[in-house]
Amino acid sequence: MCGIVGLYRPEGATIPPELFAAMRDAMLHRGPDDAGLWMSPDGRCSLGHRRLSIIDLSPAGHQPMFNEAGDVAITFNGEIYNHAEIRPELEGLGHRYRSSSDTETIIHAYEEWGLDCVHRFAGMFAFAIYDARDAAHPLLHLVRDRVGIKPLYFTRTGRGEWGFASEVRALLLHPDVPRAMSPIAFWHYLTFIVAPAPLTLFEGIFKLPAGWRMTIDGEGKASAAQYWDVCPSRRDLLDPARFSFEEAQEEFLRRMRVAIKRRMVCDVPFGVLLSGGVDSSLNVALMSELMDRPVTTFSIGYEGKSDYNEFQYARRVAQAFRTDHHEVEIGRKQMEEFLPTLVEIQDEPIADNVCIPLYFLSKLVKDSGTTVVQVGEGSDENWLGYWWCEHYRRKHVDLYAPARAAGGRGPSWLSRPREALAELTSAEDRAIVERARAGRQLFWGGAACWWGEMREKLTPDPAPFRSAIDCPVEGLATAHLIEPDSHRVVEHYLGGLDGELAEPDVLQKIPYMEHKLRLPEHLLMRVDKCTMAHSVEARVPFLDHEVVEFAARVPPEYKLKDGVGKLLVKKAAERFLDRDIVHRKKQGFGAPMEEWFQEGDFGPRCRAAFERSAIARGGFLDNKYFRGLLDRQIAGQGGYSFHLWTVMNAVLWYERYIEGKVRF
Repeated sequence: MCGIVGLYRPEGATIPPELFAAMRDAMLHRGPDDAGLWMSPDGRCSLGHRRLSIIDLSPAGHQPMFNEAGDVAITFNGEIYNHAEIRPELEGLGHRYRSSSDTETIIHAYEEWGLDCVHRFAGMFAFAIYDARDAAHPLLHLVRDRVGIKPLYFTRTGRGEWGFASEVRALLLHPDVPRAMSPIAFWHYLTFIVAPAPLTLFEGIFKLPAGWRMTIDGEGKASAAQYWDVCPSRRDLLDPARFSFEEAQEEFLRRMRVAIKRRMVCDVPFGVLLSGGVDSSLNVALMSELMDRPVTTFSIGYEGKSDYNEFQYARRVAQAFRTDHHEVEIGRKQMEEFLPTLVEIQDEPIADNVCIPLYFLSKLVKDSGTTVVQVGEGSDENWLGYWWCEHYRRKHVDLYAPARAAGGRGPSWLSRPREALAELTSAEDRAIVERARAGRQLFWGGAACWWGEMREKLTPDPAPFRSAIDCPVEGLATAHLIEPDSHRVVEHYLGGLDGELAEPDVLQKIPYMEHKLRLPEHLLMRVDKCTMAHSVEARVPFLDHEVVEFAARVPPEYKLKDGVGKLLVKKAAERFLDRDIVHRKKQGFGAPMEEWFQEGDFGPRCRAAFERSAIARGGFLDNKYFRGLLDRQIAGQGGYSFHLWTVMNAVLWYERYIEGKVRF
C-alpha cells in the first residue's frame, strides 16, 4: 500500500521539483519505507511515490517503476494478489522481470494487453501509467479498482496542468489549486454523507469513480470510461430449481476461501480485525484453515460503555480458534482529543463515527508489529445483512409498490393532498408515499441522512447550493449532479434497472446502489484513511470481485428470508461458529456518539464550532432549526446524533481545509 502523486502538462512542468516532492511527502504516512520521484525527459510528466513495503521488500520494488525500455512508467497504490499467477505467462511472451513485485506485473501486462490488463487482475489498486512509446503522442492513464477500495483524486489547473494523488492534501500544495467548497457537492453530501463521484467537496477537485479508467492525451485532453460494473438483472439470477441453497453455500465458501488466501499474499505480518460478528469471525475461521500458526486478531471497546462493547464475542472466537488476540479500550476524552486529527486524515468529511474506533484499532495493529489486516466490509451490503434491508422490503411491498401502481387512483389516502397524508404513522411513510406519487425511487442508500421533512426544514432554500460543475473529462457524467435534487443521483444509477429486476426489485437495487455511493466513497474511504494514517494496509475479502459478482447472481430469497438477512452467509458460517455468534443481533462497529453529545463539554464545543463556522454564515442551513436539534441532543432528548455529526464533520472540515484553522 502506498501513496501516489503526479503532474502532467503537454507544455512542460510548472512547479519546481522540491515543491513536487513536498506534495508527495504530504502522504508520508501512506508509505514510510521508501520514496521516489521521476520526471520524463521532455518535462511533461512527473510521478511520485511513497512506499509501504508489502510485497518484495527489497530495493527492486522501488517506484516509480519502468519497463525494460524505460518508456513506460508507473506509480501504483494497492496490491495485485494474483500477480505471481500472471507472471509466467508474461515471461513466456518475452518480458524480463527485475523484481518479484506485483508492480512490475502491471507494467508488463499493460505492454501486452493495454488497459484491458485490468480484467486480468485480482486486487485493489489505483495506479497511473505514463506511456511514451510514441514520443510524439504520450499518454497518461489513471485507473481505479473495480469496487473503489483505493482512492484516486485529480484536478486540472487554470494553466492546463493535470494533477492526481491518493489524497487531496497532496493536490492542495500545488500553488495553482485553490481551496474552495463546492456548494452542490455539499448539498449531496448532506443527503448521502458523501459527495457522489466524480465530485468531491473541494471545488475543482474530482475523484475517479470505482471501476473507471481515464486517459489524458498528448494535447492535454482527457476522457474516461467504465470498465467494470456489477449491474443486476433478473435474467442473470441463478435459478433456485437448478442451484440449491446448499449449493450456493458451497460456492460462497469456495470463493471466500480463494479471496482470503489471495489476501494472505504478503511479505510482512498480517492479521484480522475481529468484532465477534459473523463476518469478521468467518474471516478468522477460514484464515485459520490456511495457516500453520495462530491468526493475529484485534478488537476495540469503550470505557464504561458495555452496551457498545463486543469483547465477550470477540474473545469467544479468539479462544475457539486460539488466535493471538489483542484488545484496546478508548474513552470520550481520547475521542475529543483525536477530533482535529480525524478531520486532518479524512481529506473529505466522512460522517461516520466508526472512524473513531477504527483509527485507534489501526494504531493497536501497528503497535503490535502487524502491517496488513483483513476486514469485513462489503458483506452486509452484498448479502442484505442490515436491518433496514427487511425494512425497505416491507415498505416496498406494503406501501411503495401499491402507491406507485395506483398512480394516485388506488387507496383513498394516496390521492389526497399532501396535508392529508398526516394520518400516516410516520414522517418516513409520508415521504415514501410522496416518492411513489412522484415516480421517484424508494431506496436512496444505506446511509441517507438529511431527507424528507427534516431535510426541508434544514435547507428550505436550495439557492445557495447552486453552482457550476466544470469536470474537464469527457465521459464522466455530471448532468445528474448539477441540481440540488439528490433524487437525480439515485435515478441516474437505479432508473435504468426498472422492469429488469426480480420483485421485490428493491432487494436487487440495494446492493447496486451501495456499490455506487456508500461502499466506495464512504465505507472503503473510512477504512483507507484510518488504517493508512498508521501505515497499515486493510484488505477486504468480501469485496473480492468474484465474490461480488457471485452475490449479484444469488436469488434475493437466499439472502433475506422470513426477516433474516444475510441468510446464506450465516448458514455457511454455522459450520465454523456457534449459532449464537452467527445469529445474534447485529450490533455494528460504532461509537457511543448519542451519549458523547450529552457528556462533558463535547456538545457545547460543537455548538461553538457551528456558531463561528462559515457553514452557518453562508446561508446554507436554517441555523435556528439546526441549533434546536443540537440543543435537544445535548439535553438528552436525542436521536439526532447521526444528523448532527454529518453537519459537524463538514463544519470542522471547512475550518481545517478551506480556512486552514484547527480550533476544535
